[in-house]
Amino acid sequence: MTVQESLNALGQWEIDLLPTIPRETLDALQYFGHIAIIRGRVDPVQAGDNLLSAARYVGVLRGNSLADDARTKIPNDNVKISGVGMAMWLGDEDGKGSVYENAVTAASASFADTIRMLLPASGAVTEGTLYPVTGTYTGTHQWQSPRDAIQYVCQTMSTTSVPVSWRVNGDGTLDAGPEADLFVTTPTCTVVARGAGHDMAMRGVPGSLDLTGDVEDYTTRVVLLAEGEGSSIATGSADLSPATSYKDVHGNAVELTRLVSESDTVTANASVRAQLALSQFVAPKQDLRLNIQDYDVEGHFALGDYVYAYDPDKGLVDAGVEITFRGQRLNPIKLQVTEISWGVTDEYTVAYRTADGVWLDLTDHIETSDAGTYVTVGGFDRALSSTGEPVGSRPNADTSVPGVPTLIEPFTGTAYLDSRGFTRARVVVSWNAPNNVDGSTVLDGSHYEIRYAVDADMIYPATWSQVSQVRWIDLQTWAQPFAAPDGDWQSMVVNWDTTTAQLQDLSPGVGYDIQIRAVDKTGNVGSWSGTTTFVASEDNLPPSTPAAPSVAGSRIAVQVTHELGKSSGGTFNLESDLDHLEVHVSYEPTFTPDATTLAGKATANAGMIQAQIPVVFTAQVEETSARYVRVIAVDKTGNKSGPSDAASATALLIDDAHISDLTVSKVTAGTISASWVMAGEIKTADTGARARISGSGYELYNSAGTRTFFADAASGDVSIIGQLVSGASGRRLEINPTATMLPEIRFYPTSGSAYGLINGFDAGSIAGVGVAGGTFTSSSVGVHARTLLNNAAARIEIVRTDNQQRFGGYTWATPDAMYSGYSKADADGGYFYADDVMGRVGWNTTDSTNGNYFNFSSGKTYHIGRWENFVTPASNQGIWTGSTTISSAASASIIYGPTMDTSMVPIVTLRASNFGTGTPTVWGVQSISTTNVVVAWNNVQNMNINWWLYRV
Repeated sequence: MTVQESLNALGQWEIDLLPTIPRETLDALQYFGHIAIIRGRVDPVQAGDNLLSAARYVGVLRGNSLADDARTKIPNDNVKISGVGMAMWLGDEDGKGSVYENAVTAASASFADTIRMLLPASGAVTEGTLYPVTGTYTGTHQWQSPRDAIQYVCQTMSTTSVPVSWRVNGDGTLDAGPEADLFVTTPTCTVVARGAGHDMAMRGVPGSLDLTGDVEDYTTRVVLLAEGEGSSIATGSADLSPATSYKDVHGNAVELTRLVSESDTVTANASVRAQLALSQFVAPKQDLRLNIQDYDVEGHFALGDYVYAYDPDKGLVDAGVEITFRGQRLNPIKLQVTEISWGVTDEYTVAYRTADGVWLDLTDHIETSDAGTYVTVGGFDRALSSTGEPVGSRPNADTSVPGVPTLIEPFTGTAYLDSRGFTRARVVVSWNAPNNVDGSTVLDGSHYEIRYAVDADMIYPATWSQVSQVRWIDLQTWAQPFAAPDGDWQSMVVNWDTTTAQLQDLSPGVGYDIQIRAVDKTGNVGSWSGTTTFVASEDNLPPSTPAAPSVAGSRIAVQVTHELGKSSGGTFNLESDLDHLEVHVSYEPTFTPDATTLAGKATANAGMIQAQIPVVFTAQVEETSARYVRVIAVDKTGNKSGPSDAASATALLIDDAHISDLTVSKVTAGTISASWVMAGEIKTADTGARARISGSGYELYNSAGTRTFFADAASGDVSIIGQLVSGASGRRLEINPTATMLPEIRFYPTSGSAYGLINGFDAGSIAGVGVAGGTFTSSSVGVHARTLLNNAAARIEIVRTDNQQRFGGYTWATPDAMYSGYSKADADGGYFYADDVMGRVGWNTTDSTNGNYFNFSSGKTYHIGRWENFVTPASNQGIWTGSTTISSAASASIIYGPTMDTSMVPIVTLRASNFGTGTPTVWGVQSISTTNVVVAWNNVQNMNINWWLYRV
């Protein structure tokens, strides 16, 4: 896995994934998510978006490769993901991004205000820190990405002494301003071929230095073509000063003029931009690449920082720069780090952030890299450099206007069913390409614009079948029975090299007006053609043949049910322009439906199909022999489907509408089944255990005659005497488990006997509430977690189940104070306390001998306890004390034991054994390092040394 960072550019990265990566993790790696690479092992889920700021590198995922390595038999063993840096959100390598479609104009604006104007409107990059830059900026930016525009502004406002730059941070914020505010411009690191090491404030990094140079881009004069066209082009120029020392074959000074085209540059900035362009090419191009194979530069310098490079054998010497490194005077050159390529080792955490902000840890699923670090200073790879606009002639403004295209009639079209099942129409229109209005051929044609709308003036014809589906009161007028639908112009754009277009989603049988015009590449727009009217194709598509219906018969009627499905299968899948079903009944199974077999029409439409409401139709047929039913689907235009298969029914039942009465004496045995029963009350007995249903509600009584259950019909109130259980076993809920216990609700989340509870208890003048979890074992003691709310305090704690005493962490909140801590086996541990006059934090505060804590009160802070005495500290310990006695010596070395993470700062006192005459007159700390402190004095004697050491 390698990462290539580039200054003010996208850079790139690639990760090789292991074939053992879980499928759900691989599926979550979607485009435009973010990769974060952090030194050390970190849990991305806990750290969250803090990683975006803390990471060494954050990149955008733009590519993946899922393949098999033919050398193995493991599937998907060649899986890669790749992407670029965060600068992509300002604009990618193709100029795509939040492009300014509307001009952004800055008029004598400050640097910060200009950058704010140029931030992406999409919000992909937001404002970070904008440092002040001397001067103001005037310019207009349109049809550019924010990255190009911001780079342009930074270059324009840069000076030789104060270069200006920008960077996109890992959290998607933009910092911009002088390089001294963004990067390390006074080097603290030097790259040397020999003699690497550490010396005070300078770090020497070992590496090989490869220097290449050429004069391919060398320039002695720049002419910049700024805004304008033709003869009105604004120009700016800059010449090399002092003149070049290079000669041609005749001894003349070399003359190399470079033309630069920047059509967006205003006249006022033309000369500044020309001088800026010249400054990039006034010396031979030199690229210095540092191969730091076995060294990680993180923490010593970063992208954009300046470093020293020194190698006299390759001419990397600058007599104007002098530093002292490890006792030697060096004259290195000072260069900016423009590219860093480095490998991700197993010392890093690699995390992925989804578009929803969810973090995944990829560290265990990647192939780490042992590739070295490659640093480019002083220049860019030419492949990554922008060449700007192509330079060429700028013709005078194009004033030619395209003529009017000629539509070719008649148009062709047809009807079709859309995805929702409605009948729509499509029409193909064609036209002849025009000349310019001056008769010349159009050479710069861009596109055609077509607009069309419903023709409200047309009289729409209708067949008798169509009219038969509409009520007389719904018709508009005798001359135009159907009203024309109203609609605004709809438009479409067609490329210049096309002379046909297809209009979709038209209403069948409706007239439309259409116009067309031509537009050239300069933006000159021709006139609209005259209005042409056409009629979209009629709806001639019949519905699909419906499935056979379901039929139930009685002596006097046939009930037909249809689920609006097709004969090919399925339910509620007939076309959405369905209007009704024709129901045909006959005595012959293979009859042909006609007017004599029509029993009726049943409404069936798109609403019933979407809501899945079946058609139910009753035909009054007073016969007892078998009958056969077929249905035909009819759409809104009157098109009819083929008849369905026949369904049969025999009169066996009499429906309830034809039974006049039914008395109890007629019921002899069996079960009564009915959808309703009217009665004053229903009860199982008059006394004893019984159930009763009446107008009052539903009641249950026990054997003693006590009402144990009542559901009030009027109010909906329910009263229950006894235990309420939601199930006999498994997951269940119990309310008021026994009469002897407190009012209680028990929750059984599993099939076992473990439960949690909520109960109420007597807390003096108020009612208390308790919440407890299930019992578990800690240190061989049964404990449970609980929350108590009473008249004294609100408590959250772990307690013993046998005696309810604290056995772990706890928190108490009272009206007067709040405290929390840890107590176990009658021994107090860590402790936090706060009230209106004091705060306390520490350990074992009730032990007057061994307690160790801080007290904070108004105007003072004090510590109870002892400081750590010197034994062997941890490498990250911040402070400790110690003392020792040295015999017959003039110095002493206090050795820490481990090598500390950072240097120590000591506070030391000396006490001579013969205090007074033997007290040293000169003494102090001689040296400090991460391993020891040396103390010295001016006479040899016995000395007692006491110290405090602080790590900084």
